[in-house]
Amino acid sequence: MSHPPRFLPETISGWIDAVSDCGLTDKTIHTPAVLSSASKIGLDQFLLLRVIWKPDRPPLLLYRQLNLQDRANQAKQFLDHYTSWNTYCGSLHASAQIPEGTFALARHYQLEVQHTKKDIDLTAFASPIKTRAMRRAERQPQGIRGLQESQAHTHSKSPTRRTGNEEPFDVSEDEDLSSSEEEPSPYQLYSPVPSELINVLYPPTKDEQIVNTALIVFLNALTIHTELTSAWTLHRRAFTAKFREAQFEARTDGYLHDRDGKPSVIIEVKPVSRSGNPAIIQMQESAQMVAWILSDDESAQRRHQKRVHIAQDRHEIYVTVAEYNDHYLAYLNGTDVSSTPPKDDTSFLKMHQYGPWNTLDVTHVRELGKLLLAITLRAEDEYRRNRWFQLVGRFWMRVAHRATCESRK
Repeated sequence: MSHPPRFLPETISGWIDAVSDCGLTDKTIHTPAVLSSASKIGLDQFLLLRVIWKPDRPPLLLYRQLNLQDRANQAKQFLDHYTSWNTYCGSLHASAQIPEGTFALARHYQLEVQHTKKDIDLTAFASPIKTRAMRRAERQPQGIRGLQESQAHTHSKSPTRRTGNEEPFDVSEDEDLSSSEEEPSPYQLYSPVPSELINVLYPPTKDEQIVNTALIVFLNALTIHTELTSAWTLHRRAFTAKFREAQFEARTDGYLHDRDGKPSVIIEVKPVSRSGNPAIIQMQESAQMVAWILSDDESAQRRHQKRVHIAQDRHEIYVTVAEYNDHYLAYLNGTDVSSTPPKDDTSFLKMHQYGPWNTLDVTHVRELGKLLLAITLRAEDEYRRNRWFQLVGRFWMRVAHRATCESRK
């Protein structure tokens, strides 16, 4: 395929069909040199990561999936008594001025996101993801954003690289992205805009950093007056995914870190609307999630089998929950590398996408603030629980050590 489809596989059968169409039925992510020639992550590399996307999930399912009900109530109580929050929400009208208070900068950059250009290539925005074949790698100049080639041995075309003879990426189809009928949301998220109107109504933001700043400042404003030890940062953290024959590096646009500096939620931003070109953005986020998982040690990989990814695409925020199990870890780590197509989704990474929430709409923002604060509280609780288990484990190790020493006397 010369370019990726607009939408990625959402079912096992869809994934099997896509793998067959790309001639990858007998391949795995550990096949030699499968990552050797890509300037950006292509459909073939994505398919071999074994990821299934579940977009347009009802927000109520997000609260259940992450067990956020109690934390959401706690977040709501905090926000109800947060003067700056209520002042900020009251200013979310077209004619309102930026209010004084903690959320002033957040509001400023949310409005800055609307300053756009119309002549920007939608495929040009990807945080750096580098790749190389491990045994035949030669360093090459790195200047292209996206999944980057660093193997000098070959220089063949990437599935996502466009030549002068190819047609532009097709964003002209008018498709309905809202597919879930599971449970209604207590409020109505915006219906996706027809694709041909995306660039007219929501052209790309002139600078990705404006979007990044808008999101990070908003997240910090939500949490700055809490007593949490976790903190949101603009730091672009690199994660490395190593396989048998190849590896790639993915960088995030920020993350939530615990007291020890380890990420508990990762962030990605784009100055373009996701609806116009969802597949390219989702493939990159899949690579980031895989790299994050493989950057952890074996214990953390098994312990954190539900991970949160927050993305802001122009003025809209998405929350994606990545879910996997031990079967998928076995595939990533190379202990189960059967190339036979799986019959079910037990060896897949499932990306459950929720949103978008519109940062310019007061109804969305009120719900979003509660949700993002609840996610932060969840991360804090997990850190404290893990820290407690570590301390208890160390205590009993010392007890056992002393008992062994006494028995030898």
